[in-house]
Amino acid sequence: MNEAGLKFHIEANDYFGTLATILDLLGQDLRKHGRIRHAETLLRMRNDLMYLQGGYRIEKTDTNGAID
Repeated sequence: MNEAGLKFHIEANDYFGTLATILDLLGQDLRKHGRIRHAETLLRMRNDLMYLQGGYRIEKTDTNGAID
């Protein structure tokens, strides 16, 4: 994902969901190749991201760390 794509997903408030989808696809590929343990790790991370998608969003901070 390039910088423009990253900004787009953050502004659309779907960044966590987008990452979850990518992890899900990677996990499916790992399962197909017998890497179940790694696929399970990605599944847990995907579930965490879907939780975040439901109730959190990314906000830009200034250089002092204050939220806009």
